[in-house]
Amino acid sequence: MKKIFSITIVALSFLLINNLAIAQCGDTKTAKADCNSDKAKIAVVKFHADYCGACKNLEPKISTLKGKFDESVVFVKFDFTTDASKANTKKMAAEQGLKTVLESNSGTGYIVLYDLKTKKVLASLDNSLSEADMEKTIKNYL
Repeated sequence: MKKIFSITIVALSFLLINNLAIAQCGDTKTAKADCNSDKAKIAVVKFHADYCGACKNLEPKISTLKGKFDESVVFVKFDFTTDASKANTKKMAAEQGLKTVLESNSGTGYIVLYDLKTKKVLASLDNSLSEADMEKTIKNYL
């Protein structure tokens, strides 16, 4: 009985953490970053699905990049894994002023750099770029 209870708690915790990650703009391991703040200049938007191989390959690069930028760059994950995550992504995009970038892109497995002031896509990044090249591209737009 204790084993079933423990597994249930772990599973519920996992679902809660994943849903929070979808509903936030910025790095979910730290305080919530607001895409509409005066400090935020660029959103690094990952178009993600759990079943996407390219998405899985991008994750280590994104994790490292998050630690290299201050609050002028926010990291966002648009999750298209399930119907619920798609709905949460649409809601979050509308709340954070990212509806345009969501509607103008489709698919998963890539990153879009989005200028939060001009509301324009600056660049698109994928697995063909190294982590260093991604960092350089982001810095070029700051």
